[in-house]
Amino acid sequence: MKKNRRIKFCIIACLSFISIFLLSSCDRSHENITIEEQLLNEMKDTNIEVEEIIHLEVVNDGILVFYTKDNYLHDGFIKLKGAKWEWHSGGGSLPLQTDDGLNWTFTNFDDFFVRYGVITNNKIKQVKDEESDNAKIIQGEDGLRIYFFINKSVLFDSKTMRTQFDKIVPVYEN
Repeated sequence: MKKNRRIKFCIIACLSFISIFLLSSCDRSHENITIEEQLLNEMKDTNIEVEEIIHLEVVNDGILVFYTKDNYLHDGFIKLKGAKWEWHSGGGSLPLQTDDGLNWTFTNFDDFFVRYGVITNNKIKQVKDEESDNAKIIQGEDGLRIYFFINKSVLFDSKTMRTQFDKIVPVYEN
């Protein structure tokens, strides 16, 4: 009787060991996907075409995404819902080229506001607003420079029914 118990115990232990080994060797390549790849997959799932992600910025409970498509800079916001990223909303866009050396647009997301643009003049080293706050400047691998302000104050003029922004001021190299 004791011999049968030992045999059963050995068989169960061996089967358990084999099961654990097989489960641990399963394909886990999805766990090695970068956040950028996960976001690109989510954007593709929602039919958002992307040529290149320029920058990812963590904001509140999600990620602000700056990306290019058809010579335009776009922004969008993706939130983590459980274990999956979900496209929350898309924002504005503006051309990657400007004759003025600097352009801008804005997006009012549910939880925050972002004003951003492209810097094409190489002599511009910084971008400020009237409150003297510096923008965050990002330079892509291809030399594309973008800047952005998050949660900057916005005024609404009830007479003109237009949104008023602080003036954007380029700072040139000396």
